[in-house]
Amino acid sequence: MRTLIAALLLIPLLAACGDDDEATESAAPQPREVTTLVLTSAGGKVDPAVTWTDDRKALKGYLKTFEDRDDVADAIRQAVTDAGEREGRLAVATVGIGCDSPEGVTIVEGEQGWEVTAGKVVDQKKECFAPMTTIAVVEIPDA
Repeated sequence: MRTLIAALLLIPLLAACGDDDEATESAAPQPREVTTLVLTSAGGKVDPAVTWTDDRKALKGYLKTFEDRDDVADAIRQAVTDAGEREGRLAVATVGIGCDSPEGVTIVEGEQGWEVTAGKVVDQKKECFAPMTTIAVVEIPDA
């Protein structure tokens, strides 16, 4: 009987130990969506690869995909400024072009680096007067 009572008393302690491991793992910083820009007739090219906003050369190349439209560049720069100071690095990716804007994004580290893909479009529009370009601004934790 004493062995049974001792075993029953140990079960909550062992379960609590497992919770600590899970809490430690989930405490690691995760990539996250900071904001999404939806710009009408902005052009661009859907590409899951991120472009780091602190890499001037890469960002300049990314902005050229929008045919040097100053309003697009200004909107991206403003979104980065509005994001404020971050612990991780900010990046952008064009996740959609079309009549609908996706709901959220998924951020994963692939073989070629970080990638951002569009979430599902929940409310598809029946009419489209101009395509919308959806740009995700994301924060990736420092390695």
